[in-house]
Amino acid sequence: MALFHRKKQVDAPEPEVEPLGLPGAPETDMSGRRSVVDHCDYLCSLVQAVPPVAMDLPRAVGLAVCEDIHAPHDVPVVTTAVIDGYALDSASTRMAGRSGAVEIQVDRRPPTPVIPGTAVRVMAGSLLPEGTDCVLPLDLLDADGDIVLFSPVKRWAGARLAGSDYGSGEVLVRNGTILHPGIISMLASAGIDEVFVRPRPKVVIVAVRADEDQREEIERRARANGVEEVASLDATAAAIESATRALDVDVTVISTDTSSDSELARLLANAGRGADLVLTTSDHMVVGQQDPVSSVLPRMGGTDFARVAMEPGANQGFALIDPSLVPLVVLPAGPGPALISFMVFVQPLLRKLSGLPPADVLRAETDRPIARHPDSTTFVPVRLARVGGRPVLLRAGMGDVTHAIDLSMADAIAVVGAGDEPVPTGMPLVCWRLR
Repeated sequence: MALFHRKKQVDAPEPEVEPLGLPGAPETDMSGRRSVVDHCDYLCSLVQAVPPVAMDLPRAVGLAVCEDIHAPHDVPVVTTAVIDGYALDSASTRMAGRSGAVEIQVDRRPPTPVIPGTAVRVMAGSLLPEGTDCVLPLDLLDADGDIVLFSPVKRWAGARLAGSDYGSGEVLVRNGTILHPGIISMLASAGIDEVFVRPRPKVVIVAVRADEDQREEIERRARANGVEEVASLDATAAAIESATRALDVDVTVISTDTSSDSELARLLANAGRGADLVLTTSDHMVVGQQDPVSSVLPRMGGTDFARVAMEPGANQGFALIDPSLVPLVVLPAGPGPALISFMVFVQPLLRKLSGLPPADVLRAETDRPIARHPDSTTFVPVRLARVGGRPVLLRAGMGDVTHAIDLSMADAIAVVGAGDEPVPTGMPLVCWRLR
């Protein structure tokens, strides 16, 4: 139980500001709501990919290159052995099988160049010694330690020729390719140590905790139920922070319980400096009162407040904060609604900022009928399984996305489109993985 409480700060009334809307808003239905797809596409149209930077090759794993990368020279630049074995001059084997076997002696102390008619030990990936042009496998060695051949060996057998992968000037990696360790290995072998990529977006989460009056009421009711100490944890912010970190982006979290509009505006402005995207979460839930962030945004730049045909999370807020036009998304209160809005709208925004294409869509069949909302897209926590080799979704708990227990049992969220009839058994639904 808190022993001391800060005195609530009350700002002097400020003159009403006419909100500056953002251009190109999509059309709405008869109830004044946008479709989920239209709203997502609209938000993505308002942001640009993060400017590219030069980055050391190993650190660029998972990022998209921003230009075609050309081979600075032949790749590989020298001829190498493909296998562990013995390198020799193929000309020494041309009589093998004509007048009997040809014996090749293994030289334990190889000279340079290798003496014709002898072989030297090499390892896969090593330079082909001077005077050799092929490599034979280790198991050709006989009991006397020599190599006995009954047929000629082709030139360059067991070897990778210089320039056989790429010639000088050829494209190694196309613009937009996402780098993985295999591509990085190939680029390193070509002598490339730096690439031009889009860096991971910098995301700042501003978490507005419940105000003093709400905390006091929670503590009072907890004491009435016999609970003396109440942890003041922000479940919404925890859910969004973890979901953001799972996308491999740079994340900073700022928590506040300020009741001052001017202080909150200052925090948001500071959050926007150096950030590529600002997310706000709130535990401030009072019927009839606007989200505290939404109330200060009209003074900070262009805003877009919309109703979307989805449940939960129908009320959506977005802004471009002056002076750098940093995008800001106002997430709904509560872990479930905030997480749904994050998946529907924030994930595509982060992919756009990263210069990545839309994520692959996972579909799984229903194992039983699922109720629909007549005119809104809804979301159901589910568990994924495979039945007869096909992905199938099973409702987690009661299937209530606003219920923390149901979310904890789920490994995905199923998207259920509006309709008058239930989704039939066996119908594929789009699913978003939680892990």
